[in-house]
This record gives sequence, structure tokens and C-alpha cells, in this order.
Amino acid sequence: MTQTPNFNKLKESVINKGGFFVYLYFDLHSTDKENMKNLAVNFSSKLTNEKGVAFGISEIEEPIYRDELYSTAIKATLLVEDFSTLVRLTMSYMPIAIEIEEPLDVNIDAGQIQRSLMEVSNFCQQLTNHILFKGMNEEEKKRFQQELAAKIILGKKIMEKIEQEEKTKKEG
Repeated sequence: MTQTPNFNKLKESVINKGGFFVYLYFDLHSTDKENMKNLAVNFSSKLTNEKGVAFGISEIEEPIYRDELYSTAIKATLLVEDFSTLVRLTMSYMPIAIEIEEPLDVNIDAGQIQRSLMEVSNFCQQLTNHILFKGMNEEEKKRFQQELAAKIILGKKIMEKIEQEEKTKKEG
């Protein structure tokens, strides 16, 4: 994403008020390529329009086909208003990688930390209940394993890209 003067002005304003400039990386999977594309667009739209997101735009990779499953990666560029929003988005959307671009040093008040920890606790309780009471049938387990394998591959690819970008920044 090319940063414009308007974006930089908004970014500075959000960060000065306790917000963050972040990249969130996601993977999505589907057995149908067109469904994958629609899912990625809808997912990105929902994420970038969440409460507490001052600005959001996503880059969606072309889906790849492997083991009877289409997979794609999404890089979401976000300006989020505060730490609590960043935690909520992380729990709700479960990115496979997070890159905090700015600020590099953070001062968070106890109230934000408490709200965030309560959201984490609530989320964990809901997840535990879902796992305990719903379970998975054999087909769901197989699909989950395929998605997990694809997630690992995409996560490694994204981390390598991030590491290369960081190396380039240091050298430049």
C-alpha cells in the first residue's frame, strides 16, 4: 500500500491518541475457487469496517490449489484506535501473523489492559464450551487438519516475507 499524505495525517492522529498502525495476515480455505474469492472479499470488508478501525484496506493473494483445497492469504493494513480494539480483532479474526508498524514503544493504561484481559477470558470460555459440547465429526477433523497444514505453509511464507522486509529496512 502506498502511503499518501492524507493517510499519513490520519495515521499520526490515530497513533497520537493511543492507536496502532498494523498489518494482520490471514489465511482462508475453500473447496471452490469462486467461493474462496467471495469469502476473501467479504471477510476483508467485514474486518475493515469493524468498530474501532479508523482505516482499513486488504490485499488478497490469488488462491492456490493444494490437496483438494483452495487457499489464499490476506494482508490487512489497519489503523486501529486502541489496544483493546487490536486484541478484540485478533481474537475475533485469528490472524496467522501480526506486524505492529507503529508505535514501536507503547504506553497502555490499566483500564485498557483489564478490558482486553476480560475479552480474552470471555473468548476462551466460549471456545472451551464450544469444543466440549459440540465436538467434531470425522469429516470436520479431516478438513481441520487440511486447513491447519495450509495455515502452516502460508504462515511460514508470510513470516519469511516479513523477515526479508525487516532485513531490507535495516540494510537500507
